[in-house]
Amino acid sequence: MLQLERISKAFGPRWVLREVSLAVHPGEIVALMGPNGAGKSTMLRVAATLLRPTSGRVRIGGSSWPPDGAGVRAQVTLLGHQPWLYPDLSAEENLRFYQRLYGWPEEPGAIEASLERMGLADRARDPVRGFSRGMLQRLALARAFLSPAPVLLLDEPFTGLDVLGLEEAREVIQELAARGRAVVVALHDPATADFAHRVVVLVGGRLVAEGAPVAFQEKALQELYQAGMTRRHRLAAGRPARRSEEGGFSPPMGLPIGVHPVPAESRSPSGARGQGHELRALGALLWKDLRIEGRARETLTPLLTLAGLSLFLFGTAFELRPDLARSFVPVFFWMLLLFASSLGVGRMMASEMDRGTWEGLLMVPGDRSVLFAGKAMVHGLLLGLVILLSLAAAGVFFNLSLWDPGILLLLALGAIGLSGVTTLLAAMAMATRARELLLPILLFPVAAPLVIAGIQGTRAILEADPSGWWIWLQMLIAYDLLLFAVAWMVFEEVVSA
Repeated sequence: MLQLERISKAFGPRWVLREVSLAVHPGEIVALMGPNGAGKSTMLRVAATLLRPTSGRVRIGGSSWPPDGAGVRAQVTLLGHQPWLYPDLSAEENLRFYQRLYGWPEEPGAIEASLERMGLADRARDPVRGFSRGMLQRLALARAFLSPAPVLLLDEPFTGLDVLGLEEAREVIQELAARGRAVVVALHDPATADFAHRVVVLVGGRLVAEGAPVAFQEKALQELYQAGMTRRHRLAAGRPARRSEEGGFSPPMGLPIGVHPVPAESRSPSGARGQGHELRALGALLWKDLRIEGRARETLTPLLTLAGLSLFLFGTAFELRPDLARSFVPVFFWMLLLFASSLGVGRMMASEMDRGTWEGLLMVPGDRSVLFAGKAMVHGLLLGLVILLSLAAAGVFFNLSLWDPGILLLLALGAIGLSGVTTLLAAMAMATRARELLLPILLFPVAAPLVIAGIQGTRAILEADPSGWWIWLQMLIAYDLLLFAVAWMVFEEVVSA
């Protein structure tokens, strides 16, 4: 069902995975064990297409990653370290959002049954913000179990669970495997691995041993970890490997019966692709963002406050003559939109990263460009509200009417362009620690042609120069068309690590 073929992954000069090969069959539960930093999470993220392997290939059914990440994602469900939940949505709404985003069948009662199975039926309509860590993990497991995907990847799924929750999770995993799912579950505690059919051990980025769970008691794992770490330290210090290490990992003496070393050069032997459901996913993104914004107003309130205060201060500080107002107000107006776009889009995208939900969005089957379209549309709607407030305020503070149809068209094209370019650049900056600082640095020079065209076009209309207005309108149209064409082509690469 799942095949990893000689997967290697490097982050700069540091190799996290080296020549990892693994085959997982339908109905099989494979427990992936290893010390901290062994590469377990990286291996699962590569298998889920969240990370691009430096070399090697992931195969599920007829799909292969790379390059076909969309085909692989349609057949995989991942439960990562973070639960991918939105605090301002209820438990039921979180599950329904992912159900629609991923294109899962909306069978009657499926969400209720999933919540009931994980002991959350009585909290279905409660906002997730008030959930404990264990309840969040239960809800994340309910989402994973709701998926019809044939491959289930679980990274430390028992974190935060009490004894009852742990037993329920183990039982559900076994039930899914009995229905033909292939399950890979990363674990730390060997005592929790007894429900697996097979254990594989990852040390220093290499699969070093495999066998039945009974063979991997704490002492055996400790010996495997120590031997693997000793080898890694010798190589890091520039000392030659021992003869037994030249072909790969050499297991310690006295390896328990039933535990077999995995050769470094082993190869796994050589599904149907899901539909993209782009429109359904787009609708889910709009529904989620608008509902969260309607409840929390984390972005709208700062944007409207920025616009209102800026217009008030500028209007009260300067008493512009009509001729000066026609020259200076367009500059102020479009610069305000640029700053509002940077603030609003940057905050909304950063909040996805802060909650860990960005990875959940990246797991959408099909073309990830649907994420660009959804985010850009929400950002455009927020900019539209800023524009309406600013148009009303301009008449009050500057005694200048900007409700001309030509100006409205320019502003609409500007909002579309600004929302698109800011969304694209924010996605590029998502993986950096200084993403909110980096976004304006990237945005201002790239958006300069759009802002200049908007300023000059608005000024031309106010000064009754229709020919000049038409030239700047054409520039805005060309900018928007070029931007969205480029974004549609490069967004997948931008968000692929």
